[in-house]
Amino acid sequence: MIIPDDIAETAISLKDQYFDLRGLSLYSALGVGTLRDYLKSESLPHYKLRGKILVRRSEFDLWMQNFKINKKKDINNIVDDVIASLKDS
Repeated sequence: MIIPDDIAETAISLKDQYFDLRGLSLYSALGVGTLRDYLKSESLPHYKLRGKILVRRSEFDLWMQNFKINKKKDINNIVDDVIASLKDS
């Protein structure tokens, strides 16, 4: 059954599902081993229910924001470094 976005958002967010590690791997394109490494380092928020590891989609998405790269900032830093090295020459 497909639930329209407007209905899902007004209900208890049905789109904010829980993933097991295989489901999260498919959702995120990260390997299960990589996800386990983040679980071991305790940086990835998760729940453990009778030995089963579950990760909430919204919490995973927020966690992923920590890895976002601001390319504009990186380019500005590179340009600043090049200009600084030219001034030193």
